[in-house]
Amino acid sequence: MSLRTVLQERKDAIVGRWFDEVLAAYPADGGAFFKRQKDQFANPVGHTVREGTRALFDALVEGGEETVVRERLEDMLKVRAVQQFPASTAVGFVLHLKGAVRAELGAARRAPELADELERFEARIDDLALVAFDVFVACREELARVRIREMQRKVSWIVGQLNKRGSDPARRIEID
Repeated sequence: MSLRTVLQERKDAIVGRWFDEVLAAYPADGGAFFKRQKDQFANPVGHTVREGTRALFDALVEGGEETVVRERLEDMLKVRAVQQFPASTAVGFVLHLKGAVRAELGAARRAPELADELERFEARIDDLALVAFDVFVACREELARVRIREMQRKVSWIVGQLNKRGSDPARRIEID
């Protein structure tokens, strides 16, 4: 029996365990809500995590397209970037998949016919974590650009208001 077959058979349990690990990074009441509320409109974070973990697992097992993987990671990591998660926590959820797989495989993971495949699968998880880090940094950079643009807009508005009040052209404020 191949590792792929075993992972597919235990997919729901593995993804469920991984989903719980991802939500463990949130405060207890938030994590419980994200887990309990299934409606995507009432609970967009929980929905994104639920769909993301399932899609990423499928991509790792079946060999999904890089663009789809990046999109799912971006969906999950945008939220974490806005919520000011430290990078290790924001991206670390990817590595928690190893623990979920090991726990669900139990003693079967030591079987000689699965050991090599499991090692290669865990290497793909490590590679996914590196991609997740790149995606998270890009999300943080975009968030910083948005904040800078917003600050520039506010400063520009304030300067405009000040210039409207002052009639002396020598006291006008100019912004570059």
